[in-house]
Amino acid sequence: MAEAVWEVLDSVAAGGALWLSVILVLALLGEMGLPFTCPIIESLLVFTGFQLVHGALLVAVLPFLAVAYAGRLIGSTSAYKLSERVGGRFMQRFGPRLHVTPERVMMLKERLSNVLVPTIFLARFTPGLTVLTSFVCGMSRVGRRPFLRAVTGQLLAWEVAFLLAGALGGLASRSIDPSSYPKAIAFIIGISLSIGAVGGYLVFHKARRYPHSGNYG
Repeated sequence: MAEAVWEVLDSVAAGGALWLSVILVLALLGEMGLPFTCPIIESLLVFTGFQLVHGALLVAVLPFLAVAYAGRLIGSTSAYKLSERVGGRFMQRFGPRLHVTPERVMMLKERLSNVLVPTIFLARFTPGLTVLTSFVCGMSRVGRRPFLRAVTGQLLAWEVAFLLAGALGGLASRSIDPSSYPKAIAFIIGISLSIGAVGGYLVFHKARRYPHSGNYG
């Protein structure tokens, strides 16, 4: 099983035109609310970092990194613009499918009233709030510039964090038999996703304790 997963990850990270198209669509739809897409792309980022340590060329993985980034940026911007225009009606119709309740929307609106860019940045790292943040920013008429600053910065940090996790795992696994790499990468991916989810949740909720005045400028 681990070997099969390894082969799939290797094919996707290699960046063929078909796979890049799939990654673009997954990243875009993930920002629009399609579940399970972020863990897929994060797993690929971890795998890519692992491969870079073990001899893969950076230029070979740049198309994948660029497409994953662009897909999420386009998706988050589309969600922002859509909710800016039809936010209330959209949430009433599709909110239950996205597991969005009025209480969660109000909670996030209150948090976005403080230190705007850092709050958006941290919220997008928090499980369950990544997609919701873009919609609430549009509904709340958050300025496009602060929204884009936060999103572009968060996406860059997101890619670097999971690449670094894979690279560190790759360095730690250099002494093991290459035949064990598929199991090693599966373990590294599981640890990385778990730490990312828990860490994002804890940091965001800790940041709530330090409110500052702000506006939507």
